[in-house]
Amino acid sequence: MEENIRKMIEAFQDKTIDSAIEGFVVEQNDELTNEVRKYLDSLPTEEVLEVQNFLNRLFNYCYGGQLFDIDLDQDYEKIKALTEEQRFLLKETLIYFSGRLSVKPDIALLKRAYHLDNNKYIKLNIAFASLSTFEEDIEMDFVSRLLPGSEYDQMVRSWTMAFFKKAADPYNYVDSSEDDWTPAKTPRLNRLAINDEENPKFKKAMSFRLLDFTVIYLFLENRKASSLTDEEKVIIRDAYIDYPLYSEAKKEKMIELKSKILQK
Repeated sequence: MEENIRKMIEAFQDKTIDSAIEGFVVEQNDELTNEVRKYLDSLPTEEVLEVQNFLNRLFNYCYGGQLFDIDLDQDYEKIKALTEEQRFLLKETLIYFSGRLSVKPDIALLKRAYHLDNNKYIKLNIAFASLSTFEEDIEMDFVSRLLPGSEYDQMVRSWTMAFFKKAADPYNYVDSSEDDWTPAKTPRLNRLAINDEENPKFKKAMSFRLLDFTVIYLFLENRKASSLTDEEKVIIRDAYIDYPLYSEAKKEKMIELKSKILQK
């Protein structure tokens, strides 16, 4: 794990195609992303913008220059030469960190990639990366796919559990109805409990609010006998949703999810 963290940070420092292939083509987990984000959070804005431009360029190469006009040079050829699995891992890293920088991601670029890519996991990552923009098109489309019992439901539950449990093979991990879902539930409830604008994590909590409600609802629907405690239900009930950056449609969806969750 330490080796993966070192290589990924070096890739962000070097900003070369070779270091990116060496450091970014790796399976993610909570420990890895947390350590790398600490490094990225320490950078001044000028360097963060350089990182963003680097990520966007590589991301565009992954789609053969379909996201914005660019010369397909030798760097593109190196990405083109990657296997499908390697390119998937690269995309996932690029998307994840694009949405976690201290500057907002390019929402137009994310929209193009979201509509071009049919991979469920990539759509999931793009949806999460788009949240900090408070531009709802991607988010609302993705949430509309998260119906209980659907393939998207299975994917989100499985990936959430694999990510927080640091599963050895996260892409083949399949959530069962019997797994203890506390590793997925706790971070979402902690975020839903943030309602004070003075909290430094308030804006992030607001950006994740709809998906946090949705993920909790999916797990509760899947685990028919598993309900929330009274204390957890208070968190759901009191979670602030009258945020001025939310559309009325988004607020209505959260009211609906709150009601469904509290009935469990």
